[in-house]
Parts: sequence; structure tokens; C-alpha cells
Amino acid sequence: MANPTLETLRSAILDSVKGRKLGLSPAGYLQGQLASVETQSGLAATTTLISTATAALTAYGVSLVGSTITSGATSYTLANPVPGVSKKLINISSGTATVTLDSTAAGQAICSTVGSTGAILTFSGKGASIELLGLSTLHYQVVSNLSGSTGTKLVTIA
Repeated sequence: MANPTLETLRSAILDSVKGRKLGLSPAGYLQGQLASVETQSGLAATTTLISTATAALTAYGVSLVGSTITSGATSYTLANPVPGVSKKLINISSGTATVTLDSTAAGQAICSTVGSTGAILTFSGKGASIELLGLSTLHYQVVSNLSGSTGTKLVTIA
């Protein structure tokens, strides 16, 4: 099916969840919704960045990270990955933020290229972002890593 419209997808629903608005396709895929909304964490009272040394990040949704001059805290801990689940991290401050994998899981790693792994993400500057995909309960795979205008990675993995 090339470039299906929302109406075409909804018409192909076999098992309905919510009338024609959401259901399963003949192949078993969920279809018919306008878009998916992901959970977002990292802001308190919708405007204040949560940047405490004990900030724990979930393995799903979007997490806003960063550092302010007054907080001085830039360290976060990322929960163990869930296979098949996407995680997005975005630095919304001009400071540097560090995200470390949950150290309770021996062998946990972020795979960035073939044979290259690490356990610490460093976000350099406002807008630095990365999308990870859980491959197993121990490994994340980098799906995208936003580069700066000079081609340098704004998120480094060590």
C-alpha cells in the first residue's frame, strides 16, 4: 500500500479498538490514529527543568535533561532498556548534561556503531538530542544522534 491516507488505513481495520478510529490491520499492526503521543518528563510546573543529582529517567518516552548555572547538577540515571521500546533524550539548557546507564545491570551498554559501546551520554549544549531503541534488557541502540552545524556530535558516548 503506497502512501495510504488515514481514511484508507481506517477502512482496512479488521479488529476495532475504538470504532473505525483505532484498530488492527489484517497484518496485525495498530492503525487509524492520527499520531502517537509519548510521555514527557523533565519539567516541573511545565517550565522548570528538573536537574537534580538523583533524577532517574524512564526507559520510554521523552526526557528533557540539562543543567542550569544555579543547579550545578547535571547527572541523570537512565533505566534499563525495554526491548523494542524507543527512548528520546533532549538537552533543553545551554549547559552540559550527563546521562549514565543504571549501574545495577552488569554488561549494560549503548551501541553506537558496530563494535562501539559505552555507558555514559554527554549532552553538549542546547538542542543536543539522541534517540535510543531497546535491543535487550541490557543494550540500547543509537537510532539518531543530532549533529551540530559543524558536523560534530552534540551527544557523545563513552
